Amino acid sequence: MNKVTNQNKRRQCPIPRNMKISLGALAISCFALTSEINAAKTARVFVDSEASTSYNERKESENGAEYETYVFIKGKSYGAGFKDKSLTVPTFGEVVETLAENMKDRNYYPSASPEQGDLLIVVHYGSTMVEQDLEELFMLEATDPYADQSDPETFTEVYNDTFDEISDLDDIVRANVAKHANSMDNQRLGIGRALNRKNINQTEEFDLRVELEDERYFIIMMAYDYEKLRENKEKELLWTTRFSVPAIGTNFVDAYPALARAAREYYGTSLEKYAKSRTHFGTGTVDIGDLETVGIEGETEDNLEK
Repeated sequence: MNKVTNQNKRRQCPIPRNMKISLGALAISCFALTSEINAAKTARVFVDSEASTSYNERKESENGAEYETYVFIKGKSYGAGFKDKSLTVPTFGEVVETLAENMKDRNYYPSASPEQGDLLIVVHYGSTMVEQDLEELFMLEATDPYADQSDPETFTEVYNDTFDEISDLDDIVRANVAKHANSMDNQRLGIGRALNRKNINQTEEFDLRVELEDERYFIIMMAYDYEKLRENKEKELLWTTRFSVPAIGTNFVDAYPALARAAREYYGTSLEKYAKSRTHFGTGTVDIGDLETVGIEGETEDNLEK
């Protein structure tokens, strides 16, 4: 177990002064207590996924999701607003290996070689940054003439990047990295898109705004048609799946396995709304109850170019 995980999972196991207990029994008792505490710690993951209509028609069939192969390529790593050492602990290889294992549920499998495959999947991950509200910080009132009275910025989807001529895979990484900001905010994880939906009720809006308040660990996967890219240097974004979890009380070492596991039903799908799923942090298997879903998978209008 790595150092970061040990620091976050260390627990004190008190012993009454008058109680005699063997070291072996003490170790078993402490392990059981720690396991119980960690197992009860639930990751509540927000999932946003969208895909083109043509891709949906090809991927989904009466017999389930069609078999496809892919190649991973590293996108941008986003740092937190504070120094978070846990973001540097897992390697890119460890992150995508965990993703790959969970993607099998949607019949996605690694390509036999980097020069082959149906999909090229760019993987971005890290932590969001949440800026302090200056009005709240200085307790400015609505009547204060110096308070900011402007309307909030209209949410704009950031994943509308386009490629110029591509000569090799390195160009893909550079194009993706260059067209993303140095920091990520919670709205761009699909939460802003959910808030902009029509006919949203007050309860749902409140719940979504709560999701915006604190830093979140996230993974974003963007899948391109790899055959078109190889043959015609044509970039076609087929699907984007974003999944995130609040960063408070955990670390990225425990968060990324939970994120990969919670999104296993949604890779490459097009959600009418969004989904919220629950799992445990870290690796292993823990029974925490039924999956909570608020989105319905189905064909939706292709809005990847928004």
